[in-house]
Amino acid sequence: MQLVLMMFREGVIGESVVVGLTTLAIGSALMLVPAKSKWWPFAGTFLVGFLAHIGYEGLGLNEWFCENRM
Repeated sequence: MQLVLMMFREGVIGESVVVGLTTLAIGSALMLVPAKSKWWPFAGTFLVGFLAHIGYEGLGLNEWFCENRM
């Protein structure tokens, strides 16, 4: 029950939209890479999360979030 309440804390929907849009943008760009191997979807999925996290760190958004939203 506590997990459900935590999911609905203030701002979680907005954060989810930002992360979802970032994942959509990076994932869409990665789909343009021509590949015939079976491992590419797994590597691409990893890269989406990795690049999004690096991007948020580089822009200072993780630090801003921790200081202002937590």
